[in-house]
Amino acid sequence: MKFRGWKIISIILIPVQWLIFKIVASNHQWIEYNYNRGFFRIFSGLLRKVTSFFDFSLGLILVYILSAALLFALIRCFFLIKNKKRSFKELIINILAYFSPIYLLYMLSWGLAYHKMPIEELMNLNRENISNQEVINLCEALVDSVNNARNRLHENDIEKTTIENVFNKAPMGYEILSKCHSFLTYKYPSIKKAAGSTLLSYMSTSGVYMFPTGEANVNDLGMIYDLPFVTTHEMAHQLGFASEDEANFLAYLACKNHPEPLFRYSAYYGTTFRALSKVWEIDSTYSKRLFNLLTPQVRGDYEKEKNHWKRFRNPIQRYIVSPFYDLFLRSNGVEQGSRSYDLVIELLVAERRQKIDGKKQHRNFQKN
Repeated sequence: MKFRGWKIISIILIPVQWLIFKIVASNHQWIEYNYNRGFFRIFSGLLRKVTSFFDFSLGLILVYILSAALLFALIRCFFLIKNKKRSFKELIINILAYFSPIYLLYMLSWGLAYHKMPIEELMNLNRENISNQEVINLCEALVDSVNNARNRLHENDIEKTTIENVFNKAPMGYEILSKCHSFLTYKYPSIKKAAGSTLLSYMSTSGVYMFPTGEANVNDLGMIYDLPFVTTHEMAHQLGFASEDEANFLAYLACKNHPEPLFRYSAYYGTTFRALSKVWEIDSTYSKRLFNLLTPQVRGDYEKEKNHWKRFRNPIQRYIVSPFYDLFLRSNGVEQGSRSYDLVIELLVAERRQKIDGKKQHRNFQKN
């Protein structure tokens, strides 16, 4: 076998790298201040600066090309092994040898972000011991908010808004948040229409962050009123927030505080139905009652989106893509896997607690 020496060294480095990253990842504070706010911020900012010159989704095109090349290589190896021109042992050695540098690149460019300080510590939120009643109270508030936001939104605002409008205005949400939280400062936008949005739809993917290129890719087949939430979610990943619940929470904050009515509606639309699902686990009858309190316009938007995505449902998405992504998240230390998206409800409850406590302290201060 050619160059077997470097391949063996590369394989030996796999457990060495794993041990080093395991030790580094255990120090969340170090990751936060040295990786996320240091190396990652500089590295991802540079990537966004470069890729912003391209109108198309450079990262996804690269992924499609590499996936096709990998499939071709595996088929070729299968026939080489079948014809006894290459052994199975050689195949395993090759796979492990190339896995080593890929693993190093992944951990440095994205993997360590899963081990940063949790957002509740950064924002001083308390998400411990959340009661069922708090979840119900949150859902009631979200139902009111989504109804009010939809009533303030004219049909023309929806029909005339393009995905380009959403991309151009999305950074404003983080600009507002950064005034209170400097770690949310967002520079050098690189937000793209996802290449192959139809393929992503069949994979039930509304957006994807490409860590090798720093791009936020948004499926342009999604509903326009959901796009601000999806866009700001992917932008949260660009800021180094890898956890899906944290990205959802930041998307909610960025859209809720945005001056544009469509963004504010998207904030509540993107969270209300997750809250209703959570209430369903607590009291399905009351969840139905809350759902019926939604205005016909909100329920109409929900039905449109549900019917839209129903067209793309398929067994591959259910039995291959979803389990694989769940495994990917769990392998990065996300215990809940794909269900971590719904953990945003805990963060929303924590934010609500903070506001209630703040009002109580303000009243007490006035009394004194």
